[in-house]
Amino acid sequence: MEIEMEPHTQPDRVRKRRRRTMACTQCRSRKLKCDREYPTCSRCLKSRTPSKCTYEDGFLWQQPTTVGTTAFAPDRDSTASMPPAGSNPVETPPDSEILKSSARPEPFPHGEPTPSHPMHHIHHGLSGHALAPPYRGHPAGRERRDCFLETVLGAPKAAVRQEPYASTGMLQRQKRPAPESQMQNSSLADDDDAYETEEDFLSPSRQLDLSPRMMMRGRETGTRFSGSGIFANLVTQFPDIKPFAEEIKLSNPIITQIRPDLERVKRGLWKRKPLNTPFPEPTTASLVGMLPSRGVADELISLYLTYIESTHRILHVPSFLREVDEFWAMLDSPSSLSAGFAVQLLLVLACAWNLADFASLQSKNMAELKCYTAIEWVLHAERWVENLHNKRPEINTMRLSILLILARNSHGMKRSQAWLATGTLVKQAMMAGYHRDPSRYARISVFNKEMRRRIWSTIVELDLQVALDRGMPPSVQNFDFDASPAFNIHDDELNENTTEAPESRPLNEVTDTSFQSILSQSLPLRLQACSLMHSPRISCRYEDIQRLDWELTRCLASIPSWATTEPRDIVTQHKVFLWKALIENKISQSLLSVHTPFAIEARREALFAPSARSRMDAATRILSTQRRMHETSRSLSLCTLGEWTIHAYLSICQLLHTTEPDNGAPFYPTSSASLIHNLPGLPESLISLVETALISLEERSLLVTKGAKDYFFLSTIVALVKARLWPAQAIVYKQQVVERILAFAQALFSRHAGCEHLGPHGMGNFKNNQVAAFTATPAMVPIISNEFDPNGMLPPPHLGVTPPGDFDPFLEIFDWEDLTGMTLPC
Repeated sequence: MEIEMEPHTQPDRVRKRRRRTMACTQCRSRKLKCDREYPTCSRCLKSRTPSKCTYEDGFLWQQPTTVGTTAFAPDRDSTASMPPAGSNPVETPPDSEILKSSARPEPFPHGEPTPSHPMHHIHHGLSGHALAPPYRGHPAGRERRDCFLETVLGAPKAAVRQEPYASTGMLQRQKRPAPESQMQNSSLADDDDAYETEEDFLSPSRQLDLSPRMMMRGRETGTRFSGSGIFANLVTQFPDIKPFAEEIKLSNPIITQIRPDLERVKRGLWKRKPLNTPFPEPTTASLVGMLPSRGVADELISLYLTYIESTHRILHVPSFLREVDEFWAMLDSPSSLSAGFAVQLLLVLACAWNLADFASLQSKNMAELKCYTAIEWVLHAERWVENLHNKRPEINTMRLSILLILARNSHGMKRSQAWLATGTLVKQAMMAGYHRDPSRYARISVFNKEMRRRIWSTIVELDLQVALDRGMPPSVQNFDFDASPAFNIHDDELNENTTEAPESRPLNEVTDTSFQSILSQSLPLRLQACSLMHSPRISCRYEDIQRLDWELTRCLASIPSWATTEPRDIVTQHKVFLWKALIENKISQSLLSVHTPFAIEARREALFAPSARSRMDAATRILSTQRRMHETSRSLSLCTLGEWTIHAYLSICQLLHTTEPDNGAPFYPTSSASLIHNLPGLPESLISLVETALISLEERSLLVTKGAKDYFFLSTIVALVKARLWPAQAIVYKQQVVERILAFAQALFSRHAGCEHLGPHGMGNFKNNQVAAFTATPAMVPIISNEFDPNGMLPPPHLGVTPPGDFDPFLEIFDWEDLTGMTLPC
């Protein structure tokens, strides 16, 4: 390539090689630093003169290969041209980690954020900032630690089946200016040399641009996407989990012996029946015939009103109880019964089924109850709701849709379709006008206005929760609706004949809608956090993250104490305990979502140390609340369990797993990992919180249709962390994993020993006590044995280890290829 030489008039000076100008015409004429962003640099964007930002001929071929052909917009007046036919483009260094096929998003034409940008409407003064264009400067001098969030941005190849993300330009660091003397002596043509190549430390005001981790299973057009909220993405932070699991598998031949039964457990307890058993279309007679005895219904209704309705307001309790009494009174005349109310009653009972004691229910029912009776209720109610064809869904239809989502969630059914169900429900409610302030419409009674507010708040909360759990954006933002929260009143202060709206009580006073009134205060912030962290590109400043943290923490501090006047009122006390726990968990989950990407990188970048501490605080708060609920009541423990529990569980495990400083990156003492080294007994306390949460998760997994695989994952991860903290006891911790798996499967098959849904083999190998047989073994089988064949490939047959190429029980049961067969960047 020909390099033009600048003529000089001083023969005694050495001729200086002139570098090709790498700035736009505006920045060069003003002698300013240009970031060489194409088609418009950031300075021209800020000066509101994007049309004047032009480049010399030959500029484009000097750009990195990340600049795609989309840069040539038809409406862009640019003087840039394609490179000459004989020129060679600049090659990307092999260590730059810039993908040849990367297509970075084109900057906005005028530097203004779109109205739907996540940081554009932050609540209570968290102002948004114009999107700065991603940095596409020359990558030759980029340091390794500029690969911001490599552990988060690396795509899981085995699970995603796609190329990893381009991680260039994740952070835009400001270069340190050179001394003034050098500035004066430098040539105007070499204005880029006036800046040192050494980069300064990050500051909270610098623009960040990153892509959150995702998972996409399948291939071609048959794929399923999961965002950063799914816990499988957090599992990838344990790169040594797969060899650890293989060691457990090779050392325990019993895993192979019980393979058929473990496979049935992994697929789901009721996979064969009733989930895949056909049934006729439900009718009014069949729905009424499925109802249990009045005593069973009353017990389940009481549990529903205490633990579910108090946190998901969709009913007017006095009216509902009156309708229940009328329904039972009309059982003798089936023609006058309402099929819709029968479906509503079945869903209410199904929601509370797991909160009751099965033996107590059986003693109150005339006929025999099956272990999957509640699942049959849900399936028949779902079929009936699907057959409805209402052009204008009225309030009872909204209630049935919400109850159906709650019932599915309580039994772990159709979790992958929950985001679709809530999104459809949001749109149905908006088409009915639930998102607008009902006080503007005179044709709606005071009673129905209040019920519309309650139902809309519940729908938005359900959609937001599913979005956080699945790593997806919420269906609405705070600026999409103006419906006010429900009044903080008791249900008996309102009825169908009310003509004037009752006055809302103070928020620190316990009412039937206290939970919804307090939770609605943090709704705008949680919606913004979910939208920001689950968007394709997270573009904000770290000071925005800190401001969002401050706002959410202030919401935590504003939770009322809700002192109860009646100490013997156990129901009200449990309601208050549940309200506080759920509000804390929901806000803490938003904090985890906001801080997790930055906390993972805090050990390398001191700027993100506050995120590491906030993440640790939020995770320990969730797990401490779970342990308190577990020690108080089984029902409270089950109601406070959620994806936030697993997220907190894995966050603590990941923190303990990375306590040792990484030799490849600086270790900052301000990060939360330093607390592990400085505070004696802290790892033991955190492990105690994690294992208590694991007990609660085990209890829930025994009740739902699926969940055994998640429990197996979490059991293995905590053993891996303990083995890393205390290597001398590693064999004991590996034995605990196998013992937990055996005990879980043994309990599951023992509970359903006489049930027909397990298949023709019944309990299989678990007819014998496999746990006792395993614990009687003096030690684990050595991983490497002297009796192996000379090639060292196949173990002897009596060890029970599956040869390579055959069915691998441990890996197949856990689906490690899907979740941990991921290549993590260094």
